[in-house]
Amino acid sequence: MKMDFSSDMGINVDNDSTWQFKGRVLRVRTNHYGDISHIGYKLFDSSWASHYEARPLLDFIERYALEQDVKIEGIDKAEAASRKNVTFLQGDASLLKKITSEKMLRIKEVERRYYCVEWGEDSLRIKMNVPADYQVLVGANAIELEAIFERDLKRTSSLLFSNKLPENWKKGSFSYSEQFCIVSNGCYLSDEIRSDLYLNKKKDNGQEYVVLIDKAKPLQSITNILLTGCMNKDIPMMLTIDKYGYSKVKLEVSLQQVLRFFFQDGCSPYLGIKTYDGTVLTATLFALNSKMGYNHMLSLEVPMSILLEETGTIKGEVYVYTPLQNITEKFFTNDIRSNKP
Repeated sequence: MKMDFSSDMGINVDNDSTWQFKGRVLRVRTNHYGDISHIGYKLFDSSWASHYEARPLLDFIERYALEQDVKIEGIDKAEAASRKNVTFLQGDASLLKKITSEKMLRIKEVERRYYCVEWGEDSLRIKMNVPADYQVLVGANAIELEAIFERDLKRTSSLLFSNKLPENWKKGSFSYSEQFCIVSNGCYLSDEIRSDLYLNKKKDNGQEYVVLIDKAKPLQSITNILLTGCMNKDIPMMLTIDKYGYSKVKLEVSLQQVLRFFFQDGCSPYLGIKTYDGTVLTATLFALNSKMGYNHMLSLEVPMSILLEETGTIKGEVYVYTPLQNITEKFFTNDIRSNKP
């Protein structure tokens, strides 16, 4: 494009008024770390787009429209387009930049499979199917996504989390007992892999719930810590990243950094406990992004001393950005959980 985007824009900036390319307005956005994370033609109202749940889909459309006008040496556009696996049922990619109102946009989602996008009216109409494939939507393959995870995790803040009820669970299902309240976001893959938090009423405000962290209730407290990162101190983690091609990288990070990265990534956590002997707990944490059709899977070995003595290090091993769009639907239904045919 031969344009200068080198100036420091700051973090989480969405600029749709400074730059143009071939007479059309560009959207340039930065991420949580201040990196430029998106450049495309501005096709959507910024305030509407910022609240759309599947924002990478909109980014993909804006970037795809821009790509039609950018000449890249050594790139066969027809071949590159075929690898995107985008199917046009009406119109073609050259029309994307001509439709600039989200009021004429209709998006149908088939969860973890694809998005059917219809745009325009009368003679100017586009209808296309876009796979719910995160590698396609962000323009990065598996190796690049692993490199991004490793790079950005080290830059992610390890600030402590509040003990207030997290936003992710405010629309969950609440149940009550004499000891505490449980709020659940349900299960994932198995009835044993759950997103359940144990809550106490705040002592100085009987109407407000807070995340339970209590040495007298160790299993419930550790469950809460692993799902939310809520603790009064950093919890160190020795993390192994399992990478494409059977290579591994070890990082010294904190549990709070890992969870904050997952939350910033738009993921919801689910925890399955494998073993617990009172001293060590082993578990698997799934961080699911259903809109983008992938999950991260983190195997954990947790010394109970992190709660009881506030010492110790968690051992973790993670597989990141595992795609879900080609996994049979039986894995996401009660049939497989109940071992039904």
